[in-house]
Amino acid sequence: MSVHPNSFARTPIVPVHRFNTVLDDMARRHYRPVIDMMFAVVPDMMRRKIFTANVQQAFVLAATLQLTPSPERAKVLCVGSYEDTACETLLAMGYDVEGIDPNVNGQDLSAFLRAHPSAPGTYTTIFSTSVIEHVPDDEGFARDIASLLAPGGVAVLTCDYRDAWQPGEPLPPTDERFYRSIDLRSRLPAAMTGCTFIDDPEWERFAPDFNYGTCSYSFASLCLRKSAP
Repeated sequence: MSVHPNSFARTPIVPVHRFNTVLDDMARRHYRPVIDMMFAVVPDMMRRKIFTANVQQAFVLAATLQLTPSPERAKVLCVGSYEDTACETLLAMGYDVEGIDPNVNGQDLSAFLRAHPSAPGTYTTIFSTSVIEHVPDDEGFARDIASLLAPGGVAVLTCDYRDAWQPGEPLPPTDERFYRSIDLRSRLPAAMTGCTFIDDPEWERFAPDFNYGTCSYSFASLCLRKSAP
């Protein structure tokens, strides 16, 4: 059973000190209060998650709250909203979060854009937790997110990351790729016209620290802001 949002509305938010980084064990310790908050709000959903992977949703929640205007002025989109604990916590906190997911409303990002031709340029915040590595056309995915952002809007993404990975090497069953620093520094930002890093990235110095099956990798964050015209 979840708690009423009034019971945690005044909970201090853990600050995000770096937005473009790897979410390692130090990050897990730093964001533990956010993880605890999500367990209080959506306990059943949280119990279905891999505990050491919860750092991604905790980062996304903390980053979204730090970068997003007050609920009254925010227009937030969650890409991949099915079982997303950050999305559910934001809804409980009073944020108007629009969710899209093939498992929820039958739409992926490209289908959403086709169905909502007036949506581009309107969102203050778009977040997506560990979705992009499953998308065949990740540059198109990044391009669509950038197109939906309003001037000054922010994109907050996490992804599976292994800087030494080469195409053809093993991946988790539903992943299309692991991300490398070259993808995060140049390939994806190049597709996000008008967007720049929120801070200086630091991905390369981290060693893989998460194991799934036979794969060893990390979780990386990617956060960009849409420039004014």
